[in-house]
Amino acid sequence: MNDNFSPALPDRAPTILDRSHHPISRRDIDPDALKVLYRLHGHGFIAYLVGGAVRDLMLGRRPADFDVGTDAHPNQIKRLFRNAFLIGRRFRLAHIRFQGGKIIEVSTFRRRPDEEELEAERAEERAEAEAERAREEGAEPEAGGSAAGETAKAGAADGTSEEAPEGTSGAAAGEAQRGSRHRRSPIPIPGRPPLKPIAFGTAQEDAFRRDITINALFYDIATYSVIDYVEGLEDLRHGLIRIIGDPEESYIEDPVRIWRVIRHASRLNFSIEEGTMRAIAPRLPLMAASSGSRLFEELNKDLKSGAARPFFELARRHSLLPVILGRIGGLYERSDEMFGRLAEYLSAVDAVYGRGGAPGPQIVYSLLLWPWAKTALADAQGDKPKILYQAFREAKPAVLIPKGVLLEAVQTLVIVEHMIESLATGRMRWSLKKRAHYAGASKICALLVQGSFGQEDDPFERIYGARFGAWRPPEKRRRRRRRPHAGRPY
Repeated sequence: MNDNFSPALPDRAPTILDRSHHPISRRDIDPDALKVLYRLHGHGFIAYLVGGAVRDLMLGRRPADFDVGTDAHPNQIKRLFRNAFLIGRRFRLAHIRFQGGKIIEVSTFRRRPDEEELEAERAEERAEAEAERAREEGAEPEAGGSAAGETAKAGAADGTSEEAPEGTSGAAAGEAQRGSRHRRSPIPIPGRPPLKPIAFGTAQEDAFRRDITINALFYDIATYSVIDYVEGLEDLRHGLIRIIGDPEESYIEDPVRIWRVIRHASRLNFSIEEGTMRAIAPRLPLMAASSGSRLFEELNKDLKSGAARPFFELARRHSLLPVILGRIGGLYERSDEMFGRLAEYLSAVDAVYGRGGAPGPQIVYSLLLWPWAKTALADAQGDKPKILYQAFREAKPAVLIPKGVLLEAVQTLVIVEHMIESLATGRMRWSLKKRAHYAGASKICALLVQGSFGQEDDPFERIYGARFGAWRPPEKRRRRRRRPHAGRPY
């Protein structure tokens, strides 16, 4: 191990706020997270609420997740909780499952990786990224084929069909699984010996291996105090997003930290500290080599956050969109008109999530691509779903949208284009109502035409009827029964 890789930790005591000097109350902590914290503490282990939950509670916000940090090792955690499942191949996390699909993630304190471990992790992620892209891009969709069939194949190929929520199928199941907190273990690299076990660490070492200062705060269930090793409380007071340690080294170690810096700055309306911001542009190309599925998980987080528009606006200012969406992102970065339309659609999606709704991946990804797809479809001749699918792949996005999710969006967009055209001509192929993607397309068309998704199940039919009269399904013609010929037996 190269002991010179990680800088020496500061030789100073942490800042500790006792119960009377911070706003966190146990009433605001998830009851199941409290059970986990108390059981760990009751068996003699350190038990901290960690990460974003502490940050959000300090800001008076409701955390999305409640994660726990401890000095208990994974097997010790598993022995304490019969509902605990260990995931990961090197650094094992404990997922403690409760009713309703809730997961409390418990991780053992660990230190920053040394050079050998870091290079091994990079090599493994590169191999995983190459395997993912080969798997996703290896098979072309059949001309005119249904998205449902391709979705089922994609789910079987990448294993996303396992542990999908009950009642979910196809691309939605794959997206739900990929976007969940069940991170897949890295694939082994042929010919490479197994990686050595990762070294655990102290609470202080764990704080310094995290990404940004405001995400490295701890809440100690034993004393009800907030512990800060990295001056995160100061940055929280001043509304600053700051990388822990040297920003350039941090981005090299994990380029996806750039994404998280922009995410937290946009969601919290914080400023990005000068050094943290200055290091973004030179390290952006490194993100393109990251795992495409991992980037897809990050994109899902932002699209479902209720704050997708501010994230995309800040990502555009920092030239992140061409990395995320390839040439499509480049168009969104250069064209104010095209990005303006995208921003309006993202605002509508944010409003739905803000009300506790969920428009679904079919609608969300269709809207994400529509400003680009509108022009691409106008120029397409032939099998439009296949043409649009191939055009997206050829744009070389770093985000690897699963085949099933992309095909659902493509099929939906083709129906949307026909709906928009029918509102100008009065000619509508009502046989499209039988398509699985019609309902989503109807909602999207309503948003494009009237600025809202509409409350009814089929807002497009209402809009069309207001212009051209109500549509009625054609009556089935009764077949005349032939009378038997006289003299012939029945």
